[in-house]
This record gives sequence, C-alpha cells and structure tokens, in this order.
Amino acid sequence: MNPRSLHRRFTAATGLSLARWVQQARLVQAVTLLARNTPVTAVAIGLGYATPSAFTAMFRRALGTTPSAYFADVEEAHRQTGPQ
Repeated sequence: MNPRSLHRRFTAATGLSLARWVQQARLVQAVTLLARNTPVTAVAIGLGYATPSAFTAMFRRALGTTPSAYFADVEEAHRQTGPQ
C-alpha cells in the first residue's frame, strides 16, 4: 500500500490524521507520566521533544495550560470534592 492510501485509510478509520493521532498518543503518555511525578524534562525527552519548552508548548496548545498548572488544577478539584 502506498503511503497516501495508508494515510487516507487511517484517517477514515480513526477520524484523525496520523500526525494528530501520534500527538494524542504522546499526550496520553505525558499525562500518565506526569501524574506519576516524572519530571517534565524527562517526559519531554522521553517523548521525543527537543526541549522541555517545546513539550510545554504542545501541552499548552492541546490542554490550554502548562503541565504544572494542569496538575495543580486537578489536585485542587480533588481537594474540593474529596476522595471518591
């Protein structure tokens, strides 16, 4: 199968371009690692970003906030609602 056909079929099957799907997969992995208190620098390098700032920029574009602010908001929400 040629690459163009593969990309078309992938988009038809998933509703996402291959590039968008890869970004979403990286974002899921990043949130998982950050939730385990893995340092942002380690997450950024481990996911293939050239710098932590490049990773943070992608994170902000995708989720509207920085990794540290995202988890501060999550922790605050847990404090307000209590253990579930």
